[in-house]
Amino acid sequence: MKLAVILFCLGILSGCSSVQQTSDKNAPVLLVQRPFPAFPISFFKPNIFLDADIYIRDDGTVSNVILKTGSGIKSWDSAATAIISTWQYSPMRVNNKPAACWIHQKMKVISAEPIIYSLSALLFPTYQIADSIYTDLIGGSNFEEIAKNISLYPELGRHIEMGEVNIYQYSELIRNSITNLSEGEFTKPIKYDDHYIIFKRVQTVAK
Repeated sequence: MKLAVILFCLGILSGCSSVQQTSDKNAPVLLVQRPFPAFPISFFKPNIFLDADIYIRDDGTVSNVILKTGSGIKSWDSAATAIISTWQYSPMRVNNKPAACWIHQKMKVISAEPIIYSLSALLFPTYQIADSIYTDLIGGSNFEEIAKNISLYPELGRHIEMGEVNIYQYSELIRNSITNLSEGEFTKPIKYDDHYIIFKRVQTVAK
């Protein structure tokens, strides 16, 4: 199976107007990351680390990436920079409001086989709603029936049918919550930007 190249983020330093060497509890959190193409066969290093300055808009999307330390392969570094530009973060918060900012991010690169799950999810505006639905699910309520009901009351949340997903596209926090799910199982509510999300691993349909 073809290996995907994954970045594990080692730390974030953030600042509202410029990159600062101080951490912040309100710093952006990586939510969605897309794997990179494999390295050339002739190129192998057991440990590859990247350093990048990343500008994140107040909606959590990336508008600029400056790769400070790359892999040493210009074509791969260019691809990495382009893919980082598609990542999604929770926005920086200043006075409890989203704000644009620069972050300085250190990353470790590894190769791993893709892990493909069929996923469905329920997205909620508050933890209280998410926790209430999670309690119902633990009590035996049907995930699909709850999803149908939520579609009638969008102010309560949203159902997302994701289909087959490489779970390495998610941040390590989310990925760790999904990895050990068996078909039919669901996660606890997970902070997802300004929302909370419950993932369910659904049965894979034979092709």
